[in-house]
Amino acid sequence: MRALGFLARVGVTVLVLVLLSETMAYDGWSESSQPPTTSSFAFAMLDDWNMMTVVLGLLLSMAMIGASYLVRDERLANLTWDLGQEVETPQIGLPPAAVRPTSSTVLSEANGGEEE
Repeated sequence: MRALGFLARVGVTVLVLVLLSETMAYDGWSESSQPPTTSSFAFAMLDDWNMMTVVLGLLLSMAMIGASYLVRDERLANLTWDLGQEVETPQIGLPPAAVRPTSSTVLSEANGGEEE
């Protein structure tokens, strides 16, 4: 699992470095001071910047899938409600708090559990 995490970090680092080098190597930054038209912007996104558009789309889709995974609710009551079934759900509560024994319970246990 650690190797997979390390590979993911290396992959993301390489991807960021490639994207940065491609962005800095682009020679169209200072060609003109006029804003692009809609058609020139679309042509640039789909032709000149196609790989970065695909990478951005993949990153956004992974973020949406991750968000839907984190938001899902798998409690038994909600799962059975979605299926339309009536199932008695168990009551899940916190365990009882630990209570320090009082001196009388300690003495009664020391006497073999006999009451005085």
